[in-house]
Amino acid sequence: MRIAVIPNFRSAQVVPLFDEVCRRLNKAGATVVELVEQGGMPSSARIAQGLTDCDAAVALGGDGTIMHVAKAAAAVGCPVLGINGGHLGFLAGLEAHELSTLDDLLTGRYDEEERSLLRVTVHKADGDHSFLAMNDAVVSRGSLSRLLELRVAVDGKYRLITQGDGVIIATPTGSTAYSLSAGGPVVDPSVACLLLTPVCPHSLDSRTRVLPATSTLSVTAMAANGEAAFITLDGEENVAFTGTDRITVETAQEKARLIRLKPTTFYDVLSQKLAVRRTV
Repeated sequence: MRIAVIPNFRSAQVVPLFDEVCRRLNKAGATVVELVEQGGMPSSARIAQGLTDCDAAVALGGDGTIMHVAKAAAAVGCPVLGINGGHLGFLAGLEAHELSTLDDLLTGRYDEEERSLLRVTVHKADGDHSFLAMNDAVVSRGSLSRLLELRVAVDGKYRLITQGDGVIIATPTGSTAYSLSAGGPVVDPSVACLLLTPVCPHSLDSRTRVLPATSTLSVTAMAANGEAAFITLDGEENVAFTGTDRITVETAQEKARLIRLKPTTFYDVLSQKLAVRRTV
């Protein structure tokens, strides 16, 4: 079995984790492909190219790392095992102290789940710019504290016209991220839908819209004095746009494939990672 190991070396604790994962996989008989970038992590293009002849990928880091690898792997249909080398590790299939179960990866004793992705296209005068997002696409104002005039059409009909700090378009996976903090619901990842959540709207209508996964959203935003607004994809990529530009968001054809080596459910992870801890 050919397995790519992709660490995020921005985290100091990933360095010993990377050595141990490679050692265990080699000992178990895997052919290990090390996709590394000193002081950081490889680009999406390099990951996708490196995974073309691999059976699986192992991402070492936090949720941002796992999402980065999963999106790149989705382009070539490769499943990804995330091992938590960060803080929350909501998408991780294993924690760093659970490496004894890595042998199950080679014998096929694991579950796999698909996660939907967003295809986000920014239509600008110089052409269209397309991106994938696993958690969310966030339209927000710039550095000055001014409201955005937001218009969001769903399948050609306006469903949100408001002023505010921005809007979050999230997948069910992203329902436990920024959308949750902005008052959105928690959605099981197996549910096919999109979430549209206004951020601090200057309006009495601040509820999240839960939309069919087949919806196509068209977003325009006008900042004060003609300043640029921004769209941020998974907190990883940031694109400036103006009131003359347009954004479309829809469910991507590609799917992220996540490997689970232990019998935990979404609700198990939810209670473990987001439990409220009280101290006296």
